[in-house]
Amino acid sequence: MFNKSFIIISAIMFGATLSVAEAATRTNTPFEMTRLEDPAAEKKCLDAFVSSDFSYAHRLCLSLAQIGMRDAQLVTGLMYAFGEGTKKNPTLAALWLKEAVRNGSMEAKEVLDDFIMTD
Repeated sequence: MFNKSFIIISAIMFGATLSVAEAATRTNTPFEMTRLEDPAAEKKCLDAFVSSDFSYAHRLCLSLAQIGMRDAQLVTGLMYAFGEGTKKNPTLAALWLKEAVRNGSMEAKEVLDDFIMTD
């Protein structure tokens, strides 16, 4: 499962059609979020995750996830799911993966489906 998650994150980083600046947000969420377009910060988050610098990735990605960046929400969910860079927390993992799905991440939906099936 981790290999599949790694492939998904790699596809996010290097996929030509995926724009990290697309951070759709909603107002009917458990979190009140504002739209932030900072593709450089989100790329740093993804780079840190892919290079296994999980402590740095968690700090950076969590702050981006909280302001609505869906790829950061996906990565944050994965870090909570596997206990990378933070203590393993299935509840927070599911929360962030669901938030990424609500913001349009198909990758997060696939990961969430796998995550639910393994619980």
